[in-house]
Amino acid sequence: AAICAAATDSNGDGLKDITFRRRLSEVGSRTATANRNFFRIVVGLEGKLLHDRFSWDIGYNYGESSEQQHSTGQVNVLNFLSALQATTNAAGAIVCANPIAVAQGCVPINIFGAGSISPAALAWVNADSQHTFTLKQQVWDANVSGSLFDLPAGPLGVAIGAEYRRESSNEDWDALTNAGLNGGNVLPDTSGRFNVKEAYGEVNVPILKDLPFAKQLNLRAAGRISDYSTIGSVKTWEIGGDYAPVEDIRFRATLAKAVRAPNIGELFTGLSQTFPLLVDPCTGIGPTGGGTTGDNCRAAAGVAANIAANGVFTLTQADRQGISGFNGGNPNLGPETGRTFTAGVVLAPRSIGFLRGLSLSVDYWHIKVDNAITLLNRQLILNTCYQDGLAASCALITRNPAAIGAASSGSIKFVNDFSINAASLTRSGIDTVLQYRRGLGTFLGSPLNMNARIAYTHLIKGFIIPAPGQAPDRQAGELGPPGVPKDKFDASLGFDNRLWGINLTGTYIGKAYEDDQFLALFGLGPNAISIRPIFYLDGQIRFTPARKFEFYVGANNITNVQAPLILSGSGFNTTGSNTDEAMYDVFGRRYYAGVRLRF
Repeated sequence: AAICAAATDSNGDGLKDITFRRRLSEVGSRTATANRNFFRIVVGLEGKLLHDRFSWDIGYNYGESSEQQHSTGQVNVLNFLSALQATTNAAGAIVCANPIAVAQGCVPINIFGAGSISPAALAWVNADSQHTFTLKQQVWDANVSGSLFDLPAGPLGVAIGAEYRRESSNEDWDALTNAGLNGGNVLPDTSGRFNVKEAYGEVNVPILKDLPFAKQLNLRAAGRISDYSTIGSVKTWEIGGDYAPVEDIRFRATLAKAVRAPNIGELFTGLSQTFPLLVDPCTGIGPTGGGTTGDNCRAAAGVAANIAANGVFTLTQADRQGISGFNGGNPNLGPETGRTFTAGVVLAPRSIGFLRGLSLSVDYWHIKVDNAITLLNRQLILNTCYQDGLAASCALITRNPAAIGAASSGSIKFVNDFSINAASLTRSGIDTVLQYRRGLGTFLGSPLNMNARIAYTHLIKGFIIPAPGQAPDRQAGELGPPGVPKDKFDASLGFDNRLWGINLTGTYIGKAYEDDQFLALFGLGPNAISIRPIFYLDGQIRFTPARKFEFYVGANNITNVQAPLILSGSGFNTTGSNTDEAMYDVFGRRYYAGVRLRF
């Protein structure tokens, strides 16, 4: 009664308005089930030409993946609103005020007190979510390869081919989710397709062979032209070579141009809602001063009214947490273009008996991508609008013109963002692979082999420039993607013979740091929050009693390493797991078993 007496009719609909927040435990936990189906067929022909100097093949590949998801734990916001708008009828019973809602089965809802929502009201407001999507791909290809003629150092190898690829994708949410009316974000339906026609040619030219300090020298080149239905024609190329002064050492290098066309999601995704954590540049701005930022902030009527009421622009915690925005695709996107350079050495001491079977490769690589497709950082949008007066950024920002519900006058309502070709990406690092295979004699009547492999990547440099003229944003050593730890390795050790096999695989993820741009929002330095190194161990045992049958059992994350917790609000914190699911294992120890049949 006291709350009702204090409430007022703020919108003139004859009902007193109350703002509240409540955890709807009666609705139950949010759960999701998924049913996924995959189908693929590959058919082809292959043969020989010109006295077996050339091989040819033609093929067709069709693949389709579909999924149906059913989620619970959500509410129908419209039905909830109708249930809240309650009154008493002539008989003194509490009923929904809207007669149309009553005709549809509306049941008043009582939000005061734990467990106060009746089963009938719960049935009226409960709203499960449905999500289905289908991906399809078709590929036709034809290839010819072989030796054109013989040179003193060996045959001149060539390859030519053509491919036609068609892809389509369709994603469908229920109507409530499309409108953001089931207690969650607005999520759009997406549908799109594209096709591409490609032709390529490759050549390998042997220059030297079996000469002093030139056991082998080869040069190679390749080119490809692709015609996309979405972005038009693009060209890529590669040149490289390898040089072995002696049998045990080989040097190699490659320089290439790469192109990535935008995918269906980047091109055709509709507006999807998000709730970012941002710092409003207008916070603390008064009636005068503040330079360019102050002038641009006061130009918004809502901000000016807020300053007039509070002396300076003032926001509540609800204002900060209530900032929303929409991400969207862009059908006018162009291709990303990149330059890659790799150089390395391979050591394979075949001439030394006990080292035969050992190989070590070390490669340096450098990648630079221009016109990278990206969503602009929303904090960057705010800063370039109010600090720099950039009209294009300001057009993406919507503020509340007056106090609305719990939102203060002038508070940010939306900061929208769309995919554009604006970023540039640079990464470089070193890949090291050590492999060793050795026979260990006879075990259970057949030769026993040992296989060991370590693959290690060290990231030297990694950063992105989100837009021309902006400062580089560090990625090396950060959580990902797009960040990645500076150090990561995979190691495996296996023993096998005709009947049995056992394999252990370890994965080490080095120390990583929270995104420096996120930490800067709180005045923290780039390395203020770190994530400890992680090591995962997997294992498998197989048994092959006959050539056509193989049984296997295995376990992943044998030591049950738990994923590290990530800061709430971080862009890497996956909702529901409180960690970076792209980098760390969220399931813990798990087991599997299976059988393979060969016909």
